[in-house]
Amino acid sequence: IFRSLGRRPSIRTEQHDSRWLNEPKFVGSFWVPESENPDDDKIFFFFRETAVEAQGLGKSTYSRIGQLCRNDMGGQRSLVNKWTTFLKTRLICSVPGADGSDTYFDELRDAFLLQTRDRKNPLV
Repeated sequence: IFRSLGRRPSIRTEQHDSRWLNEPKFVGSFWVPESENPDDDKIFFFFRETAVEAQGLGKSTYSRIGQLCRNDMGGQRSLVNKWTTFLKTRLICSVPGADGSDTYFDELRDAFLLQTRDRKNPLV
């Protein structure tokens, strides 16, 4: 994930480090306001990738959601020109309740953001 803003230094995920991204296939991205302050805005990425946590179990593909703060400028001493707010997790749909089960949709092909009256709470 790469961003260049004119004269500012570019910022990116770490290259060739499978802990950041491992053979990602991007499906979509969305800019979502978090509050009235634009500095709080987030960017969400939907993608599939080869799961490093499943190594040893064969090659597994997981669907993921990633998040960045829109105003991330990278680190001052460490993570210089790298995202400091990058987070990712596996997409899991769960059935509510004590005996609920997890459902995995690991062949994510599309994502859609449905705007609601409250821009800060869209439906994905």
